[in-house]
Amino acid sequence: MSEFEAERRMPAPAEHVYAAAADAARLNEWMPEPVAVLPAGRRDQLRLEWDGGWLQVRPGAAGTSHATLHLSVPAGPRRDDVPARIRESLDRLAVLSGSPG
Repeated sequence: MSEFEAERRMPAPAEHVYAAAADAARLNEWMPEPVAVLPAGRRDQLRLEWDGGWLQVRPGAAGTSHATLHLSVPAGPRRDDVPARIRESLDRLAVLSGSPG
């Protein structure tokens, strides 16, 4: 298993980003791969967890926030593109949360 993680500044409040991320109807719009089981949300911690990964959103200054996406990936041929897929996922989440990036 390999661990991958990336953080992105979101020009939207943390609660807004978390709400967009936790919207079950839109998970496949921002996640790097389809999730078979809905993530467990911890709204009080602005955190989503699922088998093989988690998303943590933290407040930033002046209405911004920071989102960290972590994935555990089994060895395989697609492992090399995981960092790029994580960055793309965070970019899509920024758009979904109303953040142009």
